[in-house]
Amino acid sequence: MKRIIIFFVLLLCFSVKAQEDYYHLGFSRDHSVNISREDGTLLKYPWIGGINSIYFSTIDLNFDGHQDLIGFEKHGARLIPLLWNPVTEEYEYAPEYVRFFPKLHDWAIFKDYNFDGKADIFTYGLGSIRVFKQTSTDDTLRFELVADPLESFYYNGLVNIFSSPDDYLAIADIDQDGDLDILNFWVLGKYVHWQKNMSMELYGHADSLNFILADECWGEFNEAADDNVITLFSYCELKDWDPKEEHDRHIGSSMKIIDHNADGLPDLLIGDVDYPDLILLINGGTLDSALMVSQTTDFPNATDPIYLFSMPAVNYIDLDRDGVPEILVSPSDPSLNKSQDHNSLWRYDYNAQSMQYELTTTSWLQDETVDVGSAAYPVLFDWDQDGLLDLFVSNFGSYDSSNYVNGVQKSYYASHIHYYRNIGTANAPHFQLVTDDFGNLRSYNLQSLYPAFGDIDGDGAIDLLCGAHDGKIIFFKNINLGGGLPAYAPPAFNFGNISVTSQSTPQLYDIDQDGDLDLLIGNRRGNIAYYRNVGTTGTAQFELVTTTFGDVDVRNAELSYFGYAAPCFFEYRDITLLVCANEQGELLFYKNIDDNLDGTFTRDWNLVETIDNQPYFIQEGIRCGAAIADLDGDGVPDMIVGNWAGGLSYFKGSDPIQVSVPVVEEEIIRCYPNPTTDFLHIEVNAPSFQYQIYSIMGNLLASAEVNDSMAHYSCSHLPAGLYILKVFTGQKVYSTKFVVVE
Repeated sequence: MKRIIIFFVLLLCFSVKAQEDYYHLGFSRDHSVNISREDGTLLKYPWIGGINSIYFSTIDLNFDGHQDLIGFEKHGARLIPLLWNPVTEEYEYAPEYVRFFPKLHDWAIFKDYNFDGKADIFTYGLGSIRVFKQTSTDDTLRFELVADPLESFYYNGLVNIFSSPDDYLAIADIDQDGDLDILNFWVLGKYVHWQKNMSMELYGHADSLNFILADECWGEFNEAADDNVITLFSYCELKDWDPKEEHDRHIGSSMKIIDHNADGLPDLLIGDVDYPDLILLINGGTLDSALMVSQTTDFPNATDPIYLFSMPAVNYIDLDRDGVPEILVSPSDPSLNKSQDHNSLWRYDYNAQSMQYELTTTSWLQDETVDVGSAAYPVLFDWDQDGLLDLFVSNFGSYDSSNYVNGVQKSYYASHIHYYRNIGTANAPHFQLVTDDFGNLRSYNLQSLYPAFGDIDGDGAIDLLCGAHDGKIIFFKNINLGGGLPAYAPPAFNFGNISVTSQSTPQLYDIDQDGDLDLLIGNRRGNIAYYRNVGTTGTAQFELVTTTFGDVDVRNAELSYFGYAAPCFFEYRDITLLVCANEQGELLFYKNIDDNLDGTFTRDWNLVETIDNQPYFIQEGIRCGAAIADLDGDGVPDMIVGNWAGGLSYFKGSDPIQVSVPVVEEEIIRCYPNPTTDFLHIEVNAPSFQYQIYSIMGNLLASAEVNDSMAHYSCSHLPAGLYILKVFTGQKVYSTKFVVVE
């Protein structure tokens, strides 16, 4: 045993030297590839990634003195940066700035709380609020965690300022004393609390987050427990509160402070979970004692009021730099199946003649990007047989309508497939929309159609197999033998009695290299089923081999019971490889597949993109899907990634980048004891981080996100040996090795 320990310690000493390991594949983001509408006009932002539930704020991203935009997309916790170009007077998509921001989730509001001209970040913590102060000093965005949780003095002591993950709080200078205050709903909803910032009173400047509960019933109104009805002049009689009446309260509201009637008093806009309208409350009190005296849902005008499912959230931003702000509104309900998806970003412009805000579009930005509704599953296939791969994008569905079932909003969606023909060249793809309802499948009112193309019955026409929400496979026989768009016979809804329980994501691929197409199917559980084609020449017949092909399991067990595996097998340099997307938006890479169909595939590093010669994990939002092929003829695979918000991102294949940062800095990351027999303590000089633990053969054993500077990992189940620890701090990746001994 002593010799074993000495051997491992020698390996540890070597591990801090430069490592020569490289990622198997390389990618760099490319948003210059053209996508056209049906009429041939180009989309301005084709690869922005989709919008379902977004909140825009302003921030100077490139330090040029102009306010840019940063959008937080709730469905997938994605940031969308848009740079203002003062020459063209247009916004430019700038995803390279995402790497500078801390990991945010649930909601994010950018506000300059210390009035230094730099936007800070208020975002959700664990039942409260986290605040990141912008500390940029040398033309590089930097943020420092300064409050987690943000506290306020309640009665006798400090208490976390409550926020649910569903809220958008009102953050504004309520009493106009020069610092930012906060309005939040009480834990059980109903009443609004005013958290007064005492920075100016105590220190004479705004560079502090020192709050007290100044009013436990700000505005003297309450919101009903079962709906969005507002009762004015309630005066919040807390002594009469009965907790039994509050147990069904659906916490979740958006709030925005405005001065609607220009009387110098803060009025309030409130949106509520399950409801499409905003309620405007007019303040008839004073700065220190608000009193809401009237309410209306005709905001911002009676002709086209905001009516957007569900829980619309508003911000005022001067988008065109004319000195008059526009209104942007989007649903903020966290549910994945309530948004009006491809019409979910409304814009109102001020009309000086009518002296009111008027609706100009219900799909700002969305009409300049690929946005197929809720979820986007890309598939590449040469439909017109011209030698160029065409692009097909299916979805969970696109929004149709909403109603109320037992008082709860329910939205209805129908899945369909967008077909983009590749009209480019072998060296430069260019996709043009042919139809947004390929094969006229929308009429079946199905959910989660996932296409796989091939001649299933040997008649020379390309048929369609579709996965669906129920886990079965649907066969659409193409009866149009003359080419062009398909004509499908009525669907066979239980093709081959194949079922993977839920959320089937099929791919037709000759995995056993016998000359015919086999069927590989991902599922919600996170595994892949392998059905071998045992049919005769030209006519497919699929026989189950295994439901756990390659022992692939893409779940992150610490975060979810489900994996939502979406496999993409592809060939690169005569080797079969696999990229499998999962629920958390990770792109997991597997090799060692050929001649190992009965074994366990080797999981390598998750896919990364290269920015400034540094690797950053590709994470494009929850429940993503990927399509991989060489689209520009350079011999290297390119990749298109879809996400739940209904959009796409394009990644050009590039040279692989080195896996690890060469040297582990002692002051950045420590793991101890090393060697260990039980717990490994991981200490990182950062407010939050992600870690991954790999076997020495490169198999991922554990992964977790940590909202702290310390983590504890139990190694008791690991056999004695050498392991790799990787730590990701958002902008950098660190690697070291540790030893487990008996």
